[in-house]
Parts: sequence; C-alpha cells; structure tokens
Amino acid sequence: MSYTEKHYTGITSQGPHRIVYNDWGPEDGFPVICVHGLTGNGHDFDFLAEQLIKDGHRIIAVDLVGRGRSDFLKNSHDYNYAQYIQDLTALLAHLGLGDPASVDWLGVSLGGLLGIYLAGIKDTPIRRMIINDVGPEVPKAALDFIHKVIAQTYIFDTVQDLEKRMRETRGLTWGPVTDDQWKHMTDHNARALDDGRITYAYDPKISVVFENEPIGDADLWPHWDEITCPVLLLQGKQSMILPKKIIKQMKKRGPEFDFHAFKGCGHVPSLMAPEQIAVVREWLQVHRSE
Repeated sequence: MSYTEKHYTGITSQGPHRIVYNDWGPEDGFPVICVHGLTGNGHDFDFLAEQLIKDGHRIIAVDLVGRGRSDFLKNSHDYNYAQYIQDLTALLAHLGLGDPASVDWLGVSLGGLLGIYLAGIKDTPIRRMIINDVGPEVPKAALDFIHKVIAQTYIFDTVQDLEKRMRETRGLTWGPVTDDQWKHMTDHNARALDDGRITYAYDPKISVVFENEPIGDADLWPHWDEITCPVLLLQGKQSMILPKKIIKQMKKRGPEFDFHAFKGCGHVPSLMAPEQIAVVREWLQVHRSE
C-alpha cells in the first residue's frame, strides 16, 4: 500500500490539536475526501483507495479528531458536529481545496452526515458525493443502540482478542471481509494502554455527543433539500440506520440520486469487497465529467 501520512492543525477553545490523514495517488488527481464512520479511521479506506488511484483519483482519508492517529480532545464536549465540520473545513483550506466544486466526497455513516451538511451549503466545495448507509435522519432506536455500545470501554489482553470481537460485531453487518482485511482492520483499530493491554483506537468520550445532539445540532433535511450535486446513496440491505422509509422520504425531496443496496450487509458495507469497490469505481467513472 502506497500513501503518505500527513497532518494539519485544528483548534478548539482548549487549544490546538493534530489531525492525521492519508494522501493517496497523484497530486494532480481530482481529490476524493473520505470520511469514516463514528468509531472508524482513515485506514478503513485503504483497500478502496488502492483501486481508485488506478483511475487517477487522489484520495484523502482523514482520521477525525479522537480517532486513530489524530489527537484526543481535552474536553469531551468538543466532540461535536460543529467541531468536525470546522476541522474538515480546515483540512480543505490546508489542501488548498476550498473553492466551489473542488472535491468529491465519500462519507461513511457519520462521514455521510457531515457530507450532507457541507453539500447543502451555498458554494459547497463538494462536486459529487457518495453516502454510505446514512440519510438526513437516523432512527432513534438505532441511535440509542449505538450510544449504548460506544459508551462502554472495551479492554483486551491481546490484539487477537480485539480481532475476535470485531469479527463478532462488524462481521455481522459489513459484508464479505477476508482474513487479511480483518487483520488489517485490527492492526489499525488497536491502541495499546499503559499496562500493555489493548483497546479500540478511538476515545470512548466521543459518545458524549449522543447526550445532546445525536446527529448534530442542525436539522439535516433542509441541507438535503439544497443539494444539487450528483449523489450515490449506498445501503446495506439489512441496515437499521438507513431503513426504507427514510430512503423513500429522501426520494420525495432533495436531489435525484443513484442508489445501490448491497445484499448480505447491514450497517455499514465495508467498501472492501471487490463487488462493493466496483460500484463506487464505476459510478465515479460514469460521472467523471459532472
């Protein structure tokens, strides 16, 4: 795998923080900003990035603050959607990509919510957008379940124990994942504690946002209504985050969009399986001139 690890600086009321991203492919390739889900990180896109750079894309895959290699915040209440938007806007400025229609966007779950917000503003920097298994609204039962899961701290004696749990949880919903991919995900989702034990590579305090603003402090439906760029909506066919009733409402309002549901998946399709990568790759090729 060939990428360059880079970083830039974000800011909160508590001071600066370091945000890390992977930069794949040719510098003059049209950039695709890849933003992971709630507990993920930029390495979730490694297998997809390897294929997309073959088509000349430049892939920027960020670790949101509190995840992966990026800094954890001093104040847990700073893990909020306004902060994520501010940090991502700073990323675009850092890359010199803040002009209208200057980037493509691939957002997984939380990354999709942030994409909907940004794509719905005036002079949005987003030219085309792929949303993986989320819409402008998330069912309350699903939010409650997610909060319950991530509010806990998970500690393992070995990395192999972490992989076992990931297989037992993500393995139920992510679709086909190979042994090599499980190892890859485990390596990049493991964080060593001072006593030598292992936990996930995210700050458990990211769960605090669910107490106040589970999907942000803004109604995303008006943002959805304002989107004019081409959109591809992906769904895990058994998803509890993106049920049929929300997709139906999305079709009634907002932009026209292309849609693909992956069988044998819930929340979220991993975008690591060849058939999933092919859908993304083909859509970007078809809409290359837009």
